[in-house]
Formats: sequence, C-alpha cells, structure tokens
Amino acid sequence: MKNIMIDLSVRFLIKVLRLFTRAIRKKIAFFIAHKILKFSKKTRLRAISNISNAMPWLREEQVEKIAFSSYQTIVFGVMECFWLNDVDIDIECDEKTLELLNNPGGVSIATMHMSCYELVPFSVQQLTGAVTTLSKIPKFVKSAGEVYQDANINVIDKNQPNAFMKLLQASRKKQVICLHSDHYAKDVNVSFFNQKTGAPGGAAMLSAYSKVPLLLCYPILKSNGRYTVYLETIFAKSLDNSKESIAVGMQTIYDRFEKIILQYPEQWYWSYNRWRD
Repeated sequence: MKNIMIDLSVRFLIKVLRLFTRAIRKKIAFFIAHKILKFSKKTRLRAISNISNAMPWLREEQVEKIAFSSYQTIVFGVMECFWLNDVDIDIECDEKTLELLNNPGGVSIATMHMSCYELVPFSVQQLTGAVTTLSKIPKFVKSAGEVYQDANINVIDKNQPNAFMKLLQASRKKQVICLHSDHYAKDVNVSFFNQKTGAPGGAAMLSAYSKVPLLLCYPILKSNGRYTVYLETIFAKSLDNSKESIAVGMQTIYDRFEKIILQYPEQWYWSYNRWRD
C-alpha cells in the first residue's frame, strides 16, 4: 500500500508540473534542488569535497557555486525524464561515429551522469531503434519504468540477478547497449582527476565479449534551453578479451570523462561517493 501511494503521488506531481511551462518547471526544479542541497549536509559536503579535489585551483565560493548549480541541473534533468518526448534535442556526432553506431552487430556506449542523463538511450533509440540500458528502478515508483517503455527502450533492472548476462544477451541480439560508467565500482582500477579509484567495467567488457565498437555519449543543457547529445568514438574496433585491454579501455573513457567534466563542471553530478579508500 505504501508503494502504491508513493507511485500515485509521483504521478500526481508529474501531472501538476506539466500544467506549467517548461521555464516555470525549471524554476521550480532549481528552487527545490537548492533547498534540498542546502539542508542535506552530507550530500553538499561530499560534492564540495569532490569538486575541491578535482579542481584544487578553484576558490571556495567557486566550488560552492558549482556544487549548487550542478545539483540544480541534475534535479531538473531527472524531472525532464518524465516528458522526454517534449524535450528539444540536437544530436552531434561525426560520420565515422554515426557509421559505427549503425554497426549491424551492435555497439557498446559508455555514458555519464550529466544534466538529463536518460537522454542518451532516448536519443540513441531515435537513431537506431534498438537500445538496451541498465537502470536501478525504484520498486515503489512504477511510473519510473514507464519512462523507458514509452520511449521503446529495453531496460534491465540493475538489482536483478545476472543483470550483466542479460546485457550480453541483448548485445548478441544486435542491441546498442548504453551504460552509465562514471560511478564507483570495483571492476577496474582507474585514475580519475589524479586519484586512484574503481570503475564499472561493463561498457569495456561488452565491447570485448561481444566484439563491438566502444563509443561514448553524454548530454549537455545549453543556454538556449535545448539539449545537445554528443556521440564520440572511443575504439572503432572491439577491445581484446583480456583484463589489460579492458583496463585500458576504461582508463581511456575516464580520461575523456575528465575533459568533459572540466568543460561542463556545472552539469555533472558531484555528490556520488566517487573516491573511496
């Protein structure tokens, strides 16, 4: 009963928000995000610590500004996931990457938690019509899963047993696999902003095991209110099926992540417990 009530509340909130213009929804999201971060001390301090460690040359007020701006952008992006069909999107990629994306054998795409991060599988689905992604869908918010269903995206619940095997099966059915790769995990050791940490190896492992190219994709919210989704080639050929090759693949991805984050620090989610002892 509790889960049903939560889901109904979410649905009601979505309907109410859709009564407003997008500009007003953005103001509402930014206001709520600012209040949440202000009173969520642990989340705020972790973001500030991560930003300071990644960009030690910034002044204290600059770090705090990025912490709040990024949190606001992410909250607005999460809100926009519930009406992706209404979001204005531009997609940028070169001809080589577009050709690889339409590889008949499928492709593995590493993505990151930037702005409206579910725009990646949504945009790739528009280009290819065959996308599978991995997501941790809250059981108490059934409407969250419907976001993927409405976009005709195959989603595998991260919490279910053998989730990676299901991704492999989807890849071997020529699906494009989109995986968030910028959170902490123990799969592969990488250097990230000159700090040793662990990373999920799923995107590189799929490239190696399924013999498909490895790409990178991320969305950016522009000043004109539109999103631009960028697609880039990391490896035009599949990685070798070895620990060393997978490690090189993930480090290459993380090197690119760094440059993207430094270019758009106000759009990446800084509050993850990203660097751990």
